[in-house]
Amino acid sequence: MKKSTKTISMLMSALLAFGGLTACGGGGGGGGAATKDPKTIVVKVRRAGFGTDWLSELKGKFESVYANEGYKVQIMTPDNSIQADVLLKELALGYETTGVDLYISSGVTPTQVGELGDYGVLVEDIEESVYNQKAISYNGTEESKTVREKLGEDVLSYMTDANGKIYAYNWAQTSAGLVVNTRKLAKYGLDIPKTTNEMFDCFDKIYCGYNGIPNSVESGTYPITYISGGNGYGVCFLYAMMAQYSVDDWNTFWTFQTTEDGETVNLSDAACQELYDDPMLEEMMKVAYRAFDNNIATPGSLSQSVDQAQAKLMGDTDDAVFMFNGDWMLNEVKLNYAEDLDDIDFVNFPVLSAVGTKVFGDRYDEATCDELLSFIIDLVDENKSIEEIVSAVEEEMGKEITEDDAMAIAKSRGVTYARGPEHVAYVTKGTSKKDIVSLFLRMMASDDYGATFSRTANGTSPYCAVENTTSPYTFVKNASKIPANRYYSQVSTFGGLKGYRGKSTLTNIFTTESHIPDYVASKSTASIYTATGTRNGNTIAVYETAAKNFLVAEKANVKKNWADYFSVTRSK
Repeated sequence: MKKSTKTISMLMSALLAFGGLTACGGGGGGGGAATKDPKTIVVKVRRAGFGTDWLSELKGKFESVYANEGYKVQIMTPDNSIQADVLLKELALGYETTGVDLYISSGVTPTQVGELGDYGVLVEDIEESVYNQKAISYNGTEESKTVREKLGEDVLSYMTDANGKIYAYNWAQTSAGLVVNTRKLAKYGLDIPKTTNEMFDCFDKIYCGYNGIPNSVESGTYPITYISGGNGYGVCFLYAMMAQYSVDDWNTFWTFQTTEDGETVNLSDAACQELYDDPMLEEMMKVAYRAFDNNIATPGSLSQSVDQAQAKLMGDTDDAVFMFNGDWMLNEVKLNYAEDLDDIDFVNFPVLSAVGTKVFGDRYDEATCDELLSFIIDLVDENKSIEEIVSAVEEEMGKEITEDDAMAIAKSRGVTYARGPEHVAYVTKGTSKKDIVSLFLRMMASDDYGATFSRTANGTSPYCAVENTTSPYTFVKNASKIPANRYYSQVSTFGGLKGYRGKSTLTNIFTTESHIPDYVASKSTASIYTATGTRNGNTIAVYETAAKNFLVAEKANVKKNWADYFSVTRSK
């Protein structure tokens, strides 16, 4: 029997409404009738920012390997509307109506298509048929690892519904990060920032004028542009800041649970409220108020679309040098800015400078802490070992640090807010071709396919993260290095309803504001800048005060409404 859920719509709904965060792409109809051939699997795909060349190539390899069995793949016309609620409703139509065996899309969580969803179970459990089987290479042989082992348990948890059923298949790894127009940045004589202090120094110099270039109001070039209306790129940045400061605390905050001696322990109401005292929240909000100071953003940042924001990064009219975005951006702007693709680079989000103070603050002043942090980040990005990092710091900077110090910085730099868990594929409930679809997905998890996806989609397979050394674009090469780094650690909130949150079905709890970047940019008066391209005499303490006041108000709201938040019940 289908279960219904009493839901709470409040607080950070836009932050977690991932249907609005997915990589964009061009149109495309869903034409073509699904074949009824019992040996042909029918696939419906959302093209998005990765295109579909990878799927066509995989189809060819799969049909070649299974030619004797007669297995084939029908790819229906890519349809970019097939995501989120549209995908959910199409799955609800049922296999007999759609004839689609496999949907490759985004924006629908396993719980939504499982027993606790509004429509009941809509998809097949693929734990045994896919994840517990070995990946299949392009020559038809099995690899040494199972698909589960290649994906990893942390990511697999996002493919699992609230009842522990594994329904989703993760088909793409994506990273949110900082996109930089290096051509513009070079004019200022500045380097790509590795810490938030370095980023804000770039912002300051660009806005107020530097290296012979006048201030932003006169030059028309602003430090940053961003997307309004609840879009998630800026939110990904803020979440990364929290996780960088403490990954363990970040996970506890988003699950409301801790682990003691291997056993899950739900926190008490009081303990959950105390999570709001965690310094990671305050450090994140300090950065939020400074990063989303609307005085230093391109005109129109409060009301523009993704395409308009990206145009400002690529162009030279009321334009920007930086933008929070995803590693799929190059694919999205490739058509209109083919001659300018060498101008952009993609890097992981700068590391919160407070991390450097947290690790080294008992020995060095703030400036030295940030210098050490920046130096170590370079070594981490080069994939140096902890031993090599400690040695290099001593030899080249004359500073003594411990291996624990180095590991703390490496873990923070390795944090990437991953959009990959959003990119899910589902096997339609009731298909008679589940076994064939499972073979197809196992081949999609192979190292061979990982190379295909890297080459044809400028993206990374979650089962085989390799550096793209063949792309002509620095953007692609550097983006591919992030998940291939030994210290890589992805965080995400997609489908992450675990622990206390999972039991309450409480998806959104953090702030009464629907979207922090928009709120800060449109409502905050905290600023060290005038609207005319100069400093106003304030210090950065105005951002820190604003952050503290914001959290005091929000914690009071949490305490006031806590009982209501957890009064959720489920009924059949």
